[in-house]
Amino acid sequence: MKPHTQGVQATALPNPTTLDEIIFEQRNKDYGAYELRTKYSQNLNRALWIGVGCFGLMLLTNFIFARQKENSERIVSVDLTAQKIPDEPLPELEKPKEVEPPKPVEQVKTITFLVPEVVEETNNEMPPPDYDAIENSVISDKTQDGIETDEIAAAPPTEVKSVEKTIVELPEEDNTAFITVEVQPSFMGGNSEMYKFLSKNLKYPTAAQRANIQGKVFLSFIVEKDGSITDIETMKGIGFGCDEEAMRVVKLMPKWIAGKQNGRNVRVKFTIPVFFRLDD
Repeated sequence: MKPHTQGVQATALPNPTTLDEIIFEQRNKDYGAYELRTKYSQNLNRALWIGVGCFGLMLLTNFIFARQKENSERIVSVDLTAQKIPDEPLPELEKPKEVEPPKPVEQVKTITFLVPEVVEETNNEMPPPDYDAIENSVISDKTQDGIETDEIAAAPPTEVKSVEKTIVELPEEDNTAFITVEVQPSFMGGNSEMYKFLSKNLKYPTAAQRANIQGKVFLSFIVEKDGSITDIETMKGIGFGCDEEAMRVVKLMPKWIAGKQNGRNVRVKFTIPVFFRLDD
């Protein structure tokens, strides 16, 4: 007797390509979970790159702020060594006014006084007058004819001329600005103190820092008789606010020791270079 066998029919399933398709086979794939699982790697990579970009942006921002702070704290050095001034025409100085010579003193009318000449004594002596003639005449140093009187004749008055005094006017005070004098003006304490003053008060302009501007600013000014600073001018500048900054600091200077010529305080024109330099 043959055994009874029941046939088993095999059903062929579609060949899934991924684990997600196996899990969501015959399920609703539009619900959202299927899309999240299939795009998980893509979303993970995107989030990773966004995080890396934010971190890099933060580092770059900190670097920029640190660089700006470093630039704002740069030390400004001032070179006070003797510099050769460029050959540029200097403004013409006013000629001093000519001082009028004093008027000559008027001459006083004089008469030459002759010393009496001593002569030998002669025998031609005048005889003494008669007594009767003396009684009705006036005693005098000479004998002459005239009316008879008993009065005494007074000697004629002598006219004395006064001498006029002449006042000589002194020349007006000279306000010419000298270039070279016997004693040059100087900063109180010398060049070292002036160097400290400029270094302490000079501020590097922001525009010059950004444009990396460096160089020398030549300034001229007049040291007055009392030591004050006036007539500040820029002879040669570099722009970007450096010229104005140099003039501002020179205006803040205290009074100098005035220059001297012939023992008197005089006005002197002075020139200094101010050097702006950025440290590397």
